[in-house]
Amino acid sequence: MIAAIVWDPLFPIPVVLGLGFVLIAATVFGYLRIGAAVPRSRNLLLTALRSAGIAGVVLILLQPSRIEVIPPPPANRVTIIGVDTSKSMKQDDMPAGTRTEAAMESLRDAELIDASGNPSGSSLRFYKFAEDAEPATTFKPEGKTTLFHTSVQTMLGSLRAGESARAMLLFTDGHDFELVNPAKTGFVARQRQTPIYAVPMGKQGKVRDVSVRITGFQPYTYVKQKSRITAALRCIGIELETVRVELLRDGKVIQSRDVQTGDSSEVPVDFEVVEEKTGQYEYEVRTLAVRNETELDNNAALTFLNVIDQQIQVLFLEGSPYWDTTFLQRSLLRNDKMNVDSVVKFTKEKARSIRKDPKLGPLTIPESAADWRRYDVVILGRWIEEIMSPAQLRGLEAHVRDGGGAVIFARGPAFTGALAQNELEPVIWTPVPVPHVKLQIAREGSSLAPFRAVTNSPGGVDGQPELIAGRAVSEKKPLTATLANSVGDGPVMPGFVHRRFGNGQVLSVGVDGLWRWAFNAKVDGPNTVFDRFWDQMILWMLASRDFLPTDKFGLRASTANVALGERISFRAIVRDANASLKDVPLVITRGTEEVARTSLTESEQAQDRLSADFQPPAKGKYEATAIFPGGVKQTVRFIVFDENAEETEVATDITFLRKLCEASGGRLLEPAELPKFLAQLNDTSVDAQSTTAMVPLWDNSFVLWLIAGLFAADWYFRRKLGLA
Repeated sequence: MIAAIVWDPLFPIPVVLGLGFVLIAATVFGYLRIGAAVPRSRNLLLTALRSAGIAGVVLILLQPSRIEVIPPPPANRVTIIGVDTSKSMKQDDMPAGTRTEAAMESLRDAELIDASGNPSGSSLRFYKFAEDAEPATTFKPEGKTTLFHTSVQTMLGSLRAGESARAMLLFTDGHDFELVNPAKTGFVARQRQTPIYAVPMGKQGKVRDVSVRITGFQPYTYVKQKSRITAALRCIGIELETVRVELLRDGKVIQSRDVQTGDSSEVPVDFEVVEEKTGQYEYEVRTLAVRNETELDNNAALTFLNVIDQQIQVLFLEGSPYWDTTFLQRSLLRNDKMNVDSVVKFTKEKARSIRKDPKLGPLTIPESAADWRRYDVVILGRWIEEIMSPAQLRGLEAHVRDGGGAVIFARGPAFTGALAQNELEPVIWTPVPVPHVKLQIAREGSSLAPFRAVTNSPGGVDGQPELIAGRAVSEKKPLTATLANSVGDGPVMPGFVHRRFGNGQVLSVGVDGLWRWAFNAKVDGPNTVFDRFWDQMILWMLASRDFLPTDKFGLRASTANVALGERISFRAIVRDANASLKDVPLVITRGTEEVARTSLTESEQAQDRLSADFQPPAKGKYEATAIFPGGVKQTVRFIVFDENAEETEVATDITFLRKLCEASGGRLLEPAELPKFLAQLNDTSVDAQSTTAMVPLWDNSFVLWLIAGLFAADWYFRRKLGLA
């Protein structure tokens, strides 16, 4: 219905009326001056037409409108109630008991649920949330983590067509591990016109805790060689303090240092160790308790170091020397882990052979697969057809495919001509390079030791010098994984690709200029990022072969540190490709107790190797022993740890909840406020209030044509009477 007519002028009404008065007065004055030239009746007609047109313009400037009262549309409005069920809600720091018990008591006191725990009204929608949200009527604190943004989106997305929410009421301690800005989550709720009101559960205060986790697992190191034990300290509430960190070997403290926590939540720490004998050694990184620390069980982490004395046998072949392979050859020659043979062709007629151990006699490039087997890793540069025959290439292919060999294509395509058609190269690189690229580690390579050596170096990946060029891929063979990309001005291109080929594996490098990493100003001494990267790359490929140099059988674990709830993988293979081995018994013990007995068997995905998975049932130190033919046993050890931030970062995060609520248009609530708040929220008279809308009376084509017609008529008659 029409309630009233109002004026909504563009300018103040006195200004609009004054302007109209001046214009009309000027019109009357003008026509009085020309009145003697035309008949009086026509003069009055012209004056009336011009004045009416001006009056119409003035009326538009005043914008007359009517106010319409709009009745509220019928709507089904509900109240969303979310109860946090993550493990942090088990904390017993409320008068009612645990945080979950306190939340349930608050729901009963506010009469949102009855004594049996059932919702007290049909307009109430109950959800439990942790990793995500789902409808629930019972609430147990079992969630491993809390993802607020995902949970809020799920609860809002559950509203059906024709439904809206009065509010979202959350009973929670505010722990969030999704790391989404709470303002963003609140804005999502505001867009749905659903304010969030949070009732904080739990003790409010500052938690102090330092935890340790191992950040690198080195498959093996060598006798009398320096190795690095790397770990990270996660620091909560101990900013700008000093933490004492100790390194223990087989339970005895061998090194210690004071670490400044600074203002970072995670602080790296590492120790260098040297072992004089072969074997597997247990190392523990441990921090002393800080003042008022809430949790002490996470102050230590274990890892294992496998020490061997066999050097890795490397054959280095280059048909056209370049900086990348020149620097790589020098790096490997000064690495005591490697016994390097190299053949480099400098001119069309001259090739230079180098043996790191001259006592081995003259160097010849192997031909048969059996001859190639004396090398653990073969590194190829460019134009290798200059120094290798087709028969030698076929022998190398057989060695990799059947004997578990490893080949690194250090400069992308290694062969041209007839040898370019081979089974070894995992991809076909395009011939035209793309200049000026940076390396970007892919998901498949982020956890590998060689790329961690780069990310953990000063400046990380972004701090390394720019590479000279990268190459695109025109063809990729099956089962090829991209470990790192090269990124320039154009599309992202593969930089490092890896492929399993039979029992063996190949790696191809599609970037030029890695040698620049040897001149990183942020790293002092000969142990550059370039040296560490290639050292770890060869060790990683050797570890993937499943056996040590000269070993007949091999047993490997995917890691030495397993989070409780995750699985560990074991794999085994024999060096003799002709041996028939279908099943290997595997016994797993924790301490002196046998916890599992299984077998390493062939899989459909990899029939050339034996594998088994195991999910540890509890924390502790484990051993896995494989029994090979002839009674040969090999053992690997691993540690299972339980690291759940939900049970270590236990303080209620009021700051997070306040930002979340305010961004959505809601606020924090105390449990005592709930009854009054719910009474206001459920006041149906608020939902039933009508709204008003202002409808303009002038905004239509009739008014426009009327005013235009008045001015047009005035102009027409003036012209007809011969007036200017």
